[in-house]
Amino acid sequence: MLNKMKKILPLFMISLLLLCAGCDKQDISNMENKGNNPPASSTENDSNVKNNKSISTSDQSNSNGQNNQSGQVTEMKIKVYYPDENGMNLVGVDRTIKLDDKNDKYTAAVKAVMIPPTEKKLTSVIPEKATLIEVKFMDGTAFVNLDKNIKDGFAGGSTGEEFLIGSIVNTLTEFEEVKEVQFLINGQAVETLSGHMDLTEPIARMNDLIK
Repeated sequence: MLNKMKKILPLFMISLLLLCAGCDKQDISNMENKGNNPPASSTENDSNVKNNKSISTSDQSNSNGQNNQSGQVTEMKIKVYYPDENGMNLVGVDRTIKLDDKNDKYTAAVKAVMIPPTEKKLTSVIPEKATLIEVKFMDGTAFVNLDKNIKDGFAGGSTGEEFLIGSIVNTLTEFEEVKEVQFLINGQAVETLSGHMDLTEPIARMNDLIK
């Protein structure tokens, strides 16, 4: 019996060694295959990052291009109203205003009427030092915000106040969507300019002043 085991044991050891050698070769083969083919996720992620950066830059360029185009200047013809030299009526004259990203049509219209007329027999009662702060339009009402010089520099009486207000109101209501005008001084509601007209409420078009 002992002799048989002595004969079988060497054969068993040889078989075990051969089996272990085969496993090592398989492991080495797997490692070599992994080395030759790097993980796809790494290269794909790098590619995706580059592509995403490229798309982002392209979108930003397009956005900037659109913003640059918004600065274009356009022109519009409007009618501006001035008092006649006799203080009897408001007279409408044609003006061409320029619109850009800082001046919409309402702002440009008020700025136009604040410039003294060049036509003979027409005048202006708006104080020279008066400055327009802004014009906002909402729900049919144009809110005209002027600085305090519109009031401090005004030297006219009841007729002058009426024509000052009427020239701005009638100019703005030339735009069909503007139904009335609310006056503000430095962003605050004002009761009157010189005590003759109630400005606490919006003023509608003053057709009775137009010649």
